[in-house]
Amino acid sequence: MTALWVQALLFGLFSALSLPLGALLGLALAPVSAKVTAQWMAFGGGALVFAVATQLFGESLFRLDASTWIHPTGEAGCGERCKELCVNNILQIFGAMVGAMMYLLLNRWLENRSRPQEQQRGLRTIEEGGLELGVASMGTSSMTLSLRRASTLLEEEEEAATMGSAQVALSMWLGMMLDGIPEALMLGFMTNEGAVSFAFLVAIFIANFPEAFSGSSLLLGQKMPVSRILLMWVVLFLLTGVLAMLGSLMMPSNVARGSDLARKRDKATALMEGITGGAMLAMVSTAMLPEAFKGAGDKAGLIFVLGFVLSVWITCLGYRFGGPQG
Repeated sequence: MTALWVQALLFGLFSALSLPLGALLGLALAPVSAKVTAQWMAFGGGALVFAVATQLFGESLFRLDASTWIHPTGEAGCGERCKELCVNNILQIFGAMVGAMMYLLLNRWLENRSRPQEQQRGLRTIEEGGLELGVASMGTSSMTLSLRRASTLLEEEEEAATMGSAQVALSMWLGMMLDGIPEALMLGFMTNEGAVSFAFLVAIFIANFPEAFSGSSLLLGQKMPVSRILLMWVVLFLLTGVLAMLGSLMMPSNVARGSDLARKRDKATALMEGITGGAMLAMVSTAMLPEAFKGAGDKAGLIFVLGFVLSVWITCLGYRFGGPQG
């Protein structure tokens, strides 16, 4: 049987395969319309919400329900195993809130990171414009000076756009890495539990596609070399596989059921899965869905549901024919 860390590596690489593929398609079809990108985000959002809600939090509730027992009097009972799972669920809930806050804080940092450059560029334009108006009112020779200043300003703007492409690229790369870390770690945790499903893998695959698809087209429009654009997404593709492998290696798998080590592992797993799941849900609600509605309008709701029900169908196929872990 294939080692768990190898399975996690392969699952991570498969889920991130849409990054280089999306980048290639984005470069081939550039420029990509905002409407097409928004539709993909709506579809990926529906698939990702299903995967996180059912494969992670829903699975924990199912295990908790299965641990209860019915008393002869008809009342439900909760033994030691049930109480342990209750604690694990509370840890998972706490972790979800922590993960959401972590994502939002880091996302805000990324946004503020690129904002000062835009503000400085706008201030410089205002200052130059004011200078031109003042000079233009002084006569013909001053008008010539104003035209020269305008020409200089245009050259500076073009130079700033070229120099700023690296900054934009780095911000996009960091944003995708931020989104990919919780997904990859969660894959590693779920691999050790034997809980990886085709629906979860496909959901992450679809969710990654729009960013690479539209991002590569945008970077190409900023005159970034094709080789560098592809390298960015290939690095993220490989990083996702490595992080999934590390997630599997972080959690011990060959421990006796019911032992003290197994209980500690289950608590740590619940906390980490909560953190990653909360970050992913925060990303869907604050990044994917708003952009989907902005670009696709009311159709985004229908496409979101399509992604959700398609994941349900893929899960049904997994139960019928077996999942990726047998």
